[in-house]
Amino acid sequence: MSRLFVGMLRRLYPAGYRAAHGEEIVAVFAESVQDADRRTAVREWAVLAAHALRLRTRLSSRDPAGRVLAGAAPFLVAGGAALGAVQLLTLLFERGPYPPPLALDVAHAAPWVLALLCAALGRWAPARVLVLLAVVAAQFGEDAESIGATSLLGVWAVVGASVLLAPPDAVDLSRRGRHRVVAAATAVALPMSGIAVLWLGSWGKDSSSVLFPPIMQTPIEMSPAWPAVVLAVTYLLHLADPATDRLRAAGVALAALPWGAMVPPPLYRNAPAEPRDLLRDTVVVLVFLAAATVVGLRRRNRLAGVAGAPDPLA
Repeated sequence: MSRLFVGMLRRLYPAGYRAAHGEEIVAVFAESVQDADRRTAVREWAVLAAHALRLRTRLSSRDPAGRVLAGAAPFLVAGGAALGAVQLLTLLFERGPYPPPLALDVAHAAPWVLALLCAALGRWAPARVLVLLAVVAAQFGEDAESIGATSLLGVWAVVGASVLLAPPDAVDLSRRGRHRVVAAATAVALPMSGIAVLWLGSWGKDSSSVLFPPIMQTPIEMSPAWPAVVLAVTYLLHLADPATDRLRAAGVALAALPWGAMVPPPLYRNAPAEPRDLLRDTVVVLVFLAAATVVGLRRRNRLAGVAGAPDPLA
């Protein structure tokens, strides 16, 4: 079995890497499975196979695309967890007695929240497993009339795939990095939760027909843009820091793009139905990111000039 695994593993690596490090690959695998059972051998083979595929697809921690995804992944989890938390909260007001579809809603939203908890504890491997479960669970939802989430399935799938493709060894799990991820998720979730509680708690299922005074209605209609604002500010903070890799900072900007499918209150389930609305919301996100880029680069250059430190990618 080990000989078969080794042969398959070597063929997975790009030819150049295989020629330079083939013997090392074999030695690492042999050492990792020495006196191990078959299940352990398969797991170790899978770890090295994933590394080989990242090299072949240029998504390793040494490749630009891999570093961008590594920068995006924690904040994609933060966004998914924030939206998942709000959706779980709305179930308390929307459902009343709990019918069977509730389990599907919880199975879809809860793994994102748990994934953020794992990431906050520095446990990225279980966080990725939970994201995979969330994406799979989303595919078993019912139609839009029953859970109102069908139009977001594509967004969840793209976000989940991006998290899973990110090279785990390049994800920032430092204390500072984890604090930033939790802060971003909290900043997104709290205002959205407040709107959901006040709106649904007062009017319940009749909330769609509620009209507020203009002084309240305008901020509520603008509230779906709030997550994009939070991610744009987070991107600005990363980009403005001369010690931060620009590509990883660009990943934070990438994490803001899914919010182009802005979800309206109070249920926060459906993306814009009209293409023109989706285009408008995407333009809003891009404007926020463009402004953050201008401000962040100016501050980055100024701080780098004061400190005399070279830019990591200059």
